[in-house]
Amino acid sequence: MFFKDVIGHEEIKQRLITSLQTGRISHAQLFSGDTGAGSLALALAFTQYLFCTGDKHEDACGVCPECKKMQKLIHPDLHFVFPVVKSAKIKTPISDEYINEWRSLLLKSLYIDMEEWLGAMGADENAQALIYTEESGNILRKLNLKSFESDYKVMIIWLPEKMKTECSNKLLKILEEPYPNTLFLLVTEHAEEIITTILSRTQRIKVPPLTQENIAKQLVLQKHLVRDSADQVAHVASGSWLRALRMLNETDESVYNQEKFVQMMRLCWERKMLPVNEFVNELASLGREKQKSFLMHCIRMLRENFVRNFGIEKIVYMTEREKTFSTRFSPYVHEGNIIPLFDEFERAYSDIIRNGNGKIIFTDLCIKVMQNIRP
Repeated sequence: MFFKDVIGHEEIKQRLITSLQTGRISHAQLFSGDTGAGSLALALAFTQYLFCTGDKHEDACGVCPECKKMQKLIHPDLHFVFPVVKSAKIKTPISDEYINEWRSLLLKSLYIDMEEWLGAMGADENAQALIYTEESGNILRKLNLKSFESDYKVMIIWLPEKMKTECSNKLLKILEEPYPNTLFLLVTEHAEEIITTILSRTQRIKVPPLTQENIAKQLVLQKHLVRDSADQVAHVASGSWLRALRMLNETDESVYNQEKFVQMMRLCWERKMLPVNEFVNELASLGREKQKSFLMHCIRMLRENFVRNFGIEKIVYMTEREKTFSTRFSPYVHEGNIIPLFDEFERAYSDIIRNGNGKIIFTDLCIKVMQNIRP
């Protein structure tokens, strides 16, 4: 968990180092960035630097006892909160129930997303990961304890936007009256979904997408790609190291999402309701996270096809598989329908988050696409 393991973001790293060296550390910091940009990696690297008792200048020493414990994620003053799922055995889950799975996943990679985390937990397809109300009691219990070895206690909260309202309200009280030498590092992908009273009590650290140069260099170094291939992957990855890795080994989910996007557009163009109903039934049977993943893929594809329609290839971020369909499809995504199409897909995504009926949501979405995709 070194700063050197975090791709790019040299300015943010230096700001974090300076904050410790000058003793000006905010008790609650919000690392806000897209999936794959490195927000969680930065929070972990900063925590190790904070705990390190060795000879540290621009990074943790890596050899002191505290560093060795951090490298296994077992430092007694490091605490985690993250979304979890209910199961037949665990009716009121808290993060500690899944701490072994969490450590195992992070030790494989500092760049993770909800899809990987659900897989690590062995969650059912329809399971939704949340930070439940019961977690607030666990947070209070841990923070009431004195620090064991470090001057600080650190609590990393991954995806605080997944908190139930009751848990958010209890966390707010702690942020308003923080315990001495307690540091909260919140890592979010959707800061706009966090309650405003919590946002107002955190120091915002905006983690921008990675540069194409950063990703390309890392691909050459870590994956031994030739520079031309690395540049191509980095371009399509559009600022996400996680997306770059998945492009090297195209995942089943990305292939499925593109196939369903193609199928949806063709069915809506043909306006055949019977096959549309069958298509909707299949999407409605998916778990919520997969439905959200599909809708986000559709939104991205609409954007890429709209840009490609204008012939601006430099800012088109599509794989070869996606480009194959786009060649003939992009002319049908234009300035006359792009805004209403975006609005409908974003509305469907919002309704899915709110646990709306999948069949109704996707049926309505298909009808709206029919109305907008062709005259």
